[in-house]
Amino acid sequence: MGRPGTLWSWWHDLRRIWRLMRDPRTPGWLKMLPLLALIYILSPIDLLPDLMIPGIGSLDDLLLLLLALRLLLDMAPAEKPRTSPGREEVIEATYRILEE
Repeated sequence: MGRPGTLWSWWHDLRRIWRLMRDPRTPGWLKMLPLLALIYILSPIDLLPDLMIPGIGSLDDLLLLLLALRLLLDMAPAEKPRTSPGREEVIEATYRILEE
């Protein structure tokens, strides 16, 4: 894995967000956060209008979307370990070392 903030870590986060949105264990209200942020960005209602403060008005939209995505990543259930198809059962075994 790359360092936090690198393009690789962003790509990893986007892939994880995609999996979390499809994961049935992720609560519905948590999946709605990024969607609500996108609706806010596309709506004509804005807390900081671009006309009032040029440049800063778009920044609040971006920050809201990033906050929603960060909440999704932080509050979602942990990812399941990847397994081969058909090999999802737990195998318990006891090992004994034989000395010659």
